[in-house]
Amino acid sequence: DCDIEQGPSFLRFLGFITAFASLVCSVYKLTGIMSAIGHPVMYLLYGYIAVFAASTMLFEAKHEWIEKISFLSKYQDMLIKNCSFLTLMGGRGVFYIFQATLWLTFADSLEEIIYIACASAMGFIGFLHLL
Repeated sequence: DCDIEQGPSFLRFLGFITAFASLVCSVYKLTGIMSAIGHPVMYLLYGYIAVFAASTMLFEAKHEWIEKISFLSKYQDMLIKNCSFLTLMGGRGVFYIFQATLWLTFADSLEEIIYIACASAMGFIGFLHLL
C-alpha cells in the first residue's frame, strides 16, 4: 500500500527531471575536491542538495519502480516514517522551494546561471505542487 499523494503525471515527470537536474549539478560540484578544502561548508551544502534531490526523485517516481530496488524502497520507507510531509503534494512543494533557496545561496552573480536555473526550476515546480 502506497500512501504517497501523487499529482498529475506531467507534474511528476517535471518534478523528477528537475530533481535529477539538481542532483547532477550538485554531484558535478562535489567532484571539485579542492572546493572541499577551500570552502568545506559550501561543499557540505552540495552534499545536502544531492541527498535532498535524490530523495525528492523517490517521491516523484512510480512506486512500482522503487519497490523493485530494495535499498531505495527501505530508504523511502524511512523517509515516509520520519519525513511524512514528503508524502503530501504540499509538503513536497515546500521542500522544492527550500531546495531552490539552497541553490540561491550559491548565486551571487549572473555568472552562476546554472544555480539560478536550478533554483528557478525547483521553485516553479514547488509552486505547482502547492496549487
